[in-house]
Amino acid sequence: MFGFVTVDRSEMLGKDFDAYKAIYCSLCKQLGKEYTFLSRFILSYDCTFYAVMALSLEDDCSGFCTGRCRFNPLKKCNYLKNNEEALSKAAALSIISVYYKLVDNIADGGFFEKLLCYLLMPFFSVWHKKAKKKFPKIEEAVAEMSKAQFEVERDADCSIDKAADPTATMLSKVLSFLTDDAETCRILSTMGYFLGKWIYLIDAANDYDDDMKKSNFNPYVIAFRDKKPSHLKDINASLDHCLSECLLSYNLLEVRRFNRIIDNLLIYGLPKKQESVLYKENKN
Repeated sequence: MFGFVTVDRSEMLGKDFDAYKAIYCSLCKQLGKEYTFLSRFILSYDCTFYAVMALSLEDDCSGFCTGRCRFNPLKKCNYLKNNEEALSKAAALSIISVYYKLVDNIADGGFFEKLLCYLLMPFFSVWHKKAKKKFPKIEEAVAEMSKAQFEVERDADCSIDKAADPTATMLSKVLSFLTDDAETCRILSTMGYFLGKWIYLIDAANDYDDDMKKSNFNPYVIAFRDKKPSHLKDINASLDHCLSECLLSYNLLEVRRFNRIIDNLLIYGLPKKQESVLYKENKN
């Protein structure tokens, strides 16, 4: 996951944004509870979305309570009272995803990037073992994605769809783990696939210039070879297709709560992020 799955604050009601912040803070608290204080530094909006999705499908939500912020004791935050299972899954996904990102950076990163990853690895190795033991299916999905991505990036003629498939498949599986109902599982799987594809492709579009300069793997660099793509509309259209398929699947779900947060993210947050990434050079 790459940090692009965010809401659009300007299009949210205050009470919905307060609930979103409370879930974000609850995930931060859960990370610290299960994996020590230092793990809170990997808190992301992507895994907050996973927590929101998990919570939206649960039968019960016991509401929120107020407590002191773990980073700033002078500040008060709202937290979920219970729902530890959903938060624990999101925390494990955070740990496992970052662990395999470190593994990838050690294999392909520059000297200083590798050095930093080696310094962090002892902490993440311990946290990863715990997360892996608690949620083996999440571990398996992310591990398979990491392996498949490694193989994909060795293909000099890799297509855009092929490059995005490992991330799309991983998120498809991880979202489907949120339910035991066969029909809901199928819907979540489709939703996760297209959201995962969008996440990978928007990250590739965001890194295009830097990857081209450094000769890093990027499916758009391969597709357009040595020239910068002049047809951003085509890239935008393919990303729009991913979002529309994701939204169509989501609309089939029976969401029990936090639907306005998810609506905001899919209808406003992701398109706004997409626009800012693709047309960032035109912003002054």
